[in-house]
Amino acid sequence: MSNDDKKKRNNKADTSVVAFPHSRVSPQVAGKSYKDLGKGNMGYKYGLPKEQLSGHWCSRCEGIWFGYLLEIECPKCGNRHG
Repeated sequence: MSNDDKKKRNNKADTSVVAFPHSRVSPQVAGKSYKDLGKGNMGYKYGLPKEQLSGHWCSRCEGIWFGYLLEIECPKCGNRHG
């Protein structure tokens, strides 16, 4: 592979990868925040902070609740279908 081919490949990869500081930046929305539905049962059981849990969307409550990756039940309404 020639140096030109390597440069093209590297440039192409650079445009598809999001750099670290930008991957954690919140999107700019018109001042709108999400409705916090609290933690799932496992989050409370192990006492982990919200920052260490995964966010899950509840369509009934129209908000986000936080729990372990495999938790599926909204702590507010019991919805299990996202």
